[in-house]
Amino acid sequence: MGGHTLQVNAVAFFDDGRRVITGSDDKTLRIWDVQKGILVGKPIQGHQINIESVAISLDERRIASGGRAKTVVVWEVKNKQKVMLHPLVKHTAWVWSVCFSPDGKKIASGSSDSTVVVWDAETGAILATLRQCFALVLTVAFSPDGLKLASGSSDHAIRVWRTDNSELILQIDNAHQNWVRSVVWSSDGEQLVSASHDKTIKFWDASSGGQIGQPCTGHTHWIRSLAISSDGSFIATASYDRTVRLWNTKTHHQIGQSLEHTSEVYCVAISPNGTLLASGGQDSNVSIWYIEEILKRHNLTVPEKQKEELRPEKQWCITGSVRVYLPCCTSVI
Repeated sequence: MGGHTLQVNAVAFFDDGRRVITGSDDKTLRIWDVQKGILVGKPIQGHQINIESVAISLDERRIASGGRAKTVVVWEVKNKQKVMLHPLVKHTAWVWSVCFSPDGKKIASGSSDSTVVVWDAETGAILATLRQCFALVLTVAFSPDGLKLASGSSDHAIRVWRTDNSELILQIDNAHQNWVRSVVWSSDGEQLVSASHDKTIKFWDASSGGQIGQPCTGHTHWIRSLAISSDGSFIATASYDRTVRLWNTKTHHQIGQSLEHTSEVYCVAISPNGTLLASGGQDSNVSIWYIEEILKRHNLTVPEKQKEELRPEKQWCITGSVRVYLPCCTSVI
């Protein structure tokens, strides 16, 4: 259980909030018990080249991963085996992003080949191929109702398609001054939130494409990853400036101090109950942060029932490269 040996590019929480999965340049996926700080079973192996993105279906049965091998691989969580004998092949360049539809029946992938491909999660059949001129597709995200699919790309634009007929229904040109690196939906599906290499986070009306309020600013280098809490009250961003930052989605102001890392941070995820944050990056470590106290100090809370169900154990174990931090300091527990 030595942990990843190269940089961590992707992280996602399971819906139970007790486990995270990570994907790395070392070509492996790893599942971690966040309460105990240990690796769950053996690493998942099967990618031939670096892994750039990972997603978990809402029912926790399947994992999808993509990377520089230009393919998407679907895995069974229970036995860590591939669902289909061969990877899903359509893209002709790196796969930067993968995501499941809310019902788990579809997978979307975005690639450097300027396309978004929608796949049948059970059979691997191609359901749609959506083209974006000559831009790299860096992020894809289904809306909460599964009726829309958003993407962000290197041409600084955000696009939204209908999932039933692949119609392009919204295009926000010049959304940022640099690559749109990550896009997420608000929990009600009425807003899009985007993060960019221009160091800003912006909020958009998902129907009209109009910008909402002022951007979130403060990062001093590219933003690589963006996550939103399940209730939509706050977001987290990971940056090459070696920090993860929390932001209030109403005021667009930073929440508390930046969470400092020792190297560039490439990925971030928020637990379903909103009390834990996972991050990973260049140093190959996976960090678990307990952020409930930060949220409390800024009048952002989660239901007591959820907190009790997923509250971390009083004693945290550290194995391999998992680190657990208090929100008020940078000491390892």
